[in-house]
Formats: sequence, C-alpha cells, structure tokens
Amino acid sequence: MSPRGASGSTSAGVSTRSTTTPYSRRPASQPKSTRQQFSACGACRMRRVRCDLKDLVIATAGPNPSCSNCKERNIKCIDEFADVKQVKLLRRGRRLQQVEAVYGKTSDPQGHIASPPTTRLPSIIPNLRPEFFASSFWLWFCIQRPILDPMEFPSRFYAHTKGTQSLGHEGGLIAMLLVVWAASFGLDERGLPPDNHLNADNPASAHPKENDDPSKSRKFKDGSQDTKWRERKDKTSAMLREVLELIDFHGVMRRPTLDGVRALLLTLPLLEDAQPLERVAIHQATLSQVLALCMSNQQSSGHGTSSNEYNEMLMRARIFWYAHTQEGLATGTKGGRFVLNNDDLDAFQRLIPPFNVELQQMTHQQYHERGQLSLAKSFDELTQMTRIPLRINSVCRRIHEVLTGPKAAKCAEEHGLIEANGMREIWHDLDRFWRELDAVKETILQDDDATRRAYLEQYACGWQLFIFECHNLIRESLKQYMSVTPTQQMYSTSHTPPRPSSSSSSSSPYLSPQQLFAIANRKCLSRLPLAVDIIKQHLSSSNGDDSTIFRWDTGIIRDGCFFAAYLAATVDSDIIEANADDTDLKEHGITPSPPRHSAEESVAICMAAFARMRWVCSKSEERQQTIKMVWDSRKGRRHHQSHRSEPDLHYRHPPLYEQQTIDPVNTQPDLQSDRPSLPPLSMFAAQRRVESAPSTSYTTDGAGANGWPSYTPPGTATSGTTSTGTGLSARGSPVFPNLTSYKNDVDDPYYHNTGGDIDQFSFNVPIVASVVRDTPVYSQRNLPPEPHAISSSSSSAYLGQTFTTFGENCNGTYH
Repeated sequence: MSPRGASGSTSAGVSTRSTTTPYSRRPASQPKSTRQQFSACGACRMRRVRCDLKDLVIATAGPNPSCSNCKERNIKCIDEFADVKQVKLLRRGRRLQQVEAVYGKTSDPQGHIASPPTTRLPSIIPNLRPEFFASSFWLWFCIQRPILDPMEFPSRFYAHTKGTQSLGHEGGLIAMLLVVWAASFGLDERGLPPDNHLNADNPASAHPKENDDPSKSRKFKDGSQDTKWRERKDKTSAMLREVLELIDFHGVMRRPTLDGVRALLLTLPLLEDAQPLERVAIHQATLSQVLALCMSNQQSSGHGTSSNEYNEMLMRARIFWYAHTQEGLATGTKGGRFVLNNDDLDAFQRLIPPFNVELQQMTHQQYHERGQLSLAKSFDELTQMTRIPLRINSVCRRIHEVLTGPKAAKCAEEHGLIEANGMREIWHDLDRFWRELDAVKETILQDDDATRRAYLEQYACGWQLFIFECHNLIRESLKQYMSVTPTQQMYSTSHTPPRPSSSSSSSSPYLSPQQLFAIANRKCLSRLPLAVDIIKQHLSSSNGDDSTIFRWDTGIIRDGCFFAAYLAATVDSDIIEANADDTDLKEHGITPSPPRHSAEESVAICMAAFARMRWVCSKSEERQQTIKMVWDSRKGRRHHQSHRSEPDLHYRHPPLYEQQTIDPVNTQPDLQSDRPSLPPLSMFAAQRRVESAPSTSYTTDGAGANGWPSYTPPGTATSGTTSTGTGLSARGSPVFPNLTSYKNDVDDPYYHNTGGDIDQFSFNVPIVASVVRDTPVYSQRNLPPEPHAISSSSSSAYLGQTFTTFGENCNGTYH
C-alpha cells in the first residue's frame, strides 16, 4: 500500500475513533493539571498570557490585588474564581484542624515563631536607624504622643542594634511603627527628609502678608506636589497594612503585653482612613488591654528588683494616662462610649507607689538603689507633661456628660433642655486652663535653654488651640440640637416655656439649646482673635523652628486652625479683634490680643498654617478646599450686595411696601453690642433659633414648619420697647397676604452651607418693610443701643418668644 493510502487509512481511523468516542484520552506526554488551574485573572485568560496574580501577597497588594499585566495596561484586574479559591482555603483549614486533633500541636514555645507570611516578598518598611532618635521629629513626637519614654526605648534599641538585647516581636513592631509615622510626614527611617524632598512647605505661604487673598493663594499643591502627597499616602497605607498583618500574625490583640499595647496605641491615630467598624473594634480592644494591664496588681516580674518594679510602674503610668487622655479628648467632645472612666483613673492613681524619694536618703543607699532617683525625676517630668492634658481630658469628659453623651442627647432631643450649670462649669474650666497655659508661657521666658523654651511654648500654644477647638465643638453640638429639637413642642402656643429673666439666666438648672448657643457663639467670636494671633505668631517668627508646631502636628491643632479659618471666613465683620473692654474675657482673666487682623488676612494666616502641615492624616487639602469655598461664597455675597438684585416674579407683597436688595447674611443681629452687660438669654434664644434653623420659611396659613402663624394686631398702639402685646412698633403690624417665598433662585446658594461638614452659623431671611435699611455689620463695638432699636417683647404667645421686634427706625433684624 502506498504511503498516501496508509496515511489516509490512519487518519480515517482516527477520525472514526474521535467521532465514535465522546471523550478522547489525554496523551501520555501531557502532564496532569495542577490545583492552580484557576489562578489567572479574567483579562489574562482572555489575552492568553501568563498572569502573576497567584504570586502576589495579600498583605502588600491589598484586598483587591492587580497583576503586573493589568497594572501595565491600566486594566481592572478581576479574579473570576475568587469564590472557588475561598472554598478551597476553607477545606484546607478544616483538614488542618482534623490533623491537629489527631496528632496534636507542638509543645515548643518557639513553635509559633515561624516565618511571617510576608517573607515571600521583602518588607516594604525599612529598618529603623539610630539617627532617628536625634531628629527634631522624635523630640516633638514625644511631646504630642508621650507613649514612649524618650530615653527608655532608644536605649533598648541601641542595645538591640549591638546584639546585646532583643526587642522581641512587639518591640520590633514599635520600631516599624516609628518608621511608618516618619513616612506619614515624608521622612525616612532616620527621621530626616529624603533626597530631593527637603521641604514640602509652600514658600509662598510662609509669609501670609504677601498672599493675603485666600482665593488667590496656592491651590493647595501643584501637580508634582499633589502627586508626591498621594504617593506618600499610598506608601503609608501599604506600610500600615503590613503592620496590621504582623499584629494579627503575632497575636498582639489576644496576648496583652506592655510593648504590644504601646504598638496598638501607636497604630490607632493612623487608622483614620480605615473602615469605621474596624477602627472602633481595634480602639476598644486596645483600651481593654490598657485596663487589663494597668489595673492588675500582679507585676510581670514578681521576684524582680525594686528598680525594675518602679520602672515597670512608670511605664504603666505613661500608658494609662495617655490612653485615658486620648479617649477623653476624642470621645468626650464628639460623643460615643467610654471604655476607661474616671473611676478607673482614680483606682489607678492609688496603685502608683511613691516616687518622690528625698535626695538626702538616696545618698546613703546602695548604687543599684540609687536608680530610683532617675526614676523619680522621670516620673516628675511625666506628671508635669501630662498634668494639663489630663485636666483638659476631665473637662472633655464633662462635656460628654452634659452635652454630647447619650443621656444629654436624649434630654435635649425629648425635652429641648440642656444642663446650664454644667455648661457654665465647662466654660469656666476651659478659661481657667487657658490662663494656666498663659502662665506657662510667661514662666518659660526665664529659661536659659532656647530649645527647651521653644518646645514648651509650642506645647502651651498647641493646647490653647485645642481649647479653642473645644469651644467650637460645643457650639456645633448646640447647633445640631437646635436643628433636631421639635419646635412645635418647644414653641407651641399651648405650651409656652417660661421666659427666663436676667436673674434666672445665671441660676436656672436647664436652658434651651438656643439660649446656650448664643453664649457659645459669642465665646467663639471673642476668642477668635486670640487663636489667629497664636497661629500668626508661629508663622511669622524669625526662628524657623517655631513652624514645627504645624510641621510635626499629629492632630492637636489641626481642628483648631480649621475652626479659626472657618469663623474668619464666615463672620460679617471685616476686622477681627478682641475688644479690650470685653467683659467675658475680663471675668475669666484672659488678656485680649492687641493686634487687629482683617478677615482676609486671618483666613490667609490659617491657610498658611494648613500649608505647613505635613501629616498625611491631617486632611489639610480637604480643609483648605472647604475654607476656599466658604471664602468664595462670602465674596459672592458681598458682590451680590453691591448690585441690585433682579425682582422676584413669584414674590407677592402688599403694594404698601417696597422691595429692595438685602444681603441675607448681613442682616443678623449684632452680638457684640451686648458685651458690656449680659442681656437675658431669651433674646439670644430668639436670635439663634432663626439664625441656625434651616427651615424658617413660612406660609400664610401657619400650618406646619413652612407657615407663618396667624397674627392678631394688638388693641393699643404702643412702641415695641414698652408694649406687652405684640412687640411691634406703633405704626401697626404688617399684613402677609399670600406670601409664598422669601427668597428667589438667585439667592439660593447663600441660604445653604458651602463649608463642608460644618454649617454656617448665620442664617436669615430677607427683610420686607416699608423703609428698609442695611443692618450694620460688626463695624463698631460697644455702641449704646438706639432708642428704637431691637427689643424683645414680653407677653406675646408666639412672636414674643421667638422673634425680634422693630423700632421706629426699622433698623432691626426681621425674622
């Protein structure tokens, strides 16, 4: 047979076999498929290229890893068989449990110290260098975050580098976290800026006088700086993920140790961008470990020397005081649940042994016992550093009890009342701590050490800015209660609340949020020039080290700077200054700052402070964007005020009255005019209810939240200052027929907040009257009221409680 015929018959046989047999056998040369048959992503399977997705480590690649091919081509990498892999991993875990049940686990205590899962790829966290502890960042970090002793941990690290002492797994985590903290500020493992990255500050923002207009200031960061900022943030997030994996791998969360809880406390501030549930779980577990470690009477070294016991107790005091302070500052002012309470603090204070050993006694003791002298000195320095933060922490916890806690929130929402005596105590304590910090700044002027003097001054100024933040958080909490308080229940005609007099306002146990908000708002405005002066002092000083208060800030002053910028951008006055005759400041012994700043300059100063901040968790970009939007809105309102607005075709008004252009923001009552003597809080309640409530537009039938209540003119025509009827002038009461809208579409942007999370604290409706005049903004202070100026009525059921009246000259604010 010819070869052609042979081949033809062979091919025919193969084709016959392939058609008759449903499945062909695997050739002997083809290997059996492995279990990684579903290892490529969808894009690589479609392109039929090799995929390295299976080689990536989840710790470094994140929850959504991407292969190199998809990264190179900017393609979304999707693992189509992720669910199948998870099922296989669960099966593998069940098999491992069965094997452990049959054969048991090793009794070697070092058996768990296996290679971590990240050893398949090198660690992205560089090793800490000894030069780190000589950097200025380390010195300022120990002041703001006194978790680590500035002498104890560096000495252990030096011994570790020499090979004489091991840090252990938890100590190694602390060293890694210090590198992560440095990376979050753009520093390397030495605590220094890397090459070609010497200064990320904006030179144009270093001198705010040269760039007074915030709208024309640096647009936060140019392209290259913005890219570097994102790269730094991504790098810090990747490092933090590796640390969290090592914390899980070494069981730090379930085996409390002193180094382990310090590592967890260092991790918490870096979790601001983490999932809220994960952050809360780690926070509560960390504080539970603090409570378990520090409240235990059993020392870790039961038969150790006295010096070791004192050293360990000093470390526990540092840990407990820091944890208790940070929880009070964060949870107390913003609400939440406490893990550590004041009873725990009192119980821990009783466990501290006496460290105040007399020098005369120490000179007659043995050499190894004289180590207590240095411990006593360290304990004294620790108490001096944590004394003021602990006292501010107690005030923040008092704020939680009176204002932000669940019991206070329930009382405010159901009854519309807040404990007034508690608020007075809180404001008094905040002012007292401000004076103590002023005394600290005056005392350090006699210190010969320039470095110590600079750091102590920054320490005092930083906590003063935090006190200013507390004032603003109180104001924002009161504003929130005003928005959620049912106005029908509080201000209905059938249940008119008693109007406190000037004498009862200082003794009433409970007051409405509207009344307390007026006081809080006035306190914030009076302390605004002090905060701006502190910020400018550390920006414009000839000493370049003063800017470290912003450069190395880890969260103490960032919110205070934001509130100062926000108030300066929203206040109606063009000049921001503290009145020398301010009775509120004089009563609490606070000296007003003499310099005057314009609102534009004040905003530029705060924007320059944001530009100096280096921490990736400071959110300075978002805050600068918010302030810029608020400032642009203010400029737009001023521009709108200077031009006559278009007539509103949907607005109906009586032909008796005229309609003129009114700035809806600048028609608020002047809170500065009542500073010489505190007027009755009912007037403040009337003003703040309209200024802060977002739903103050009414209809003519008076129904619901969008209606003006019906009004009956008084029987006798008397002036607003003496009448006991309606509180209006002798010219009679205006009529409101078919009044449907108080603002047109052009005015819409100015009635709403453009400042991000915090609402504007000034809201008014336009004025409609026969003769309309612009209400003067904060141009002059302490002027005596005009004979026919604003006054509060005394007997009206609705308007007398809520609205401010007009005098003869109609020069008041009409709500």
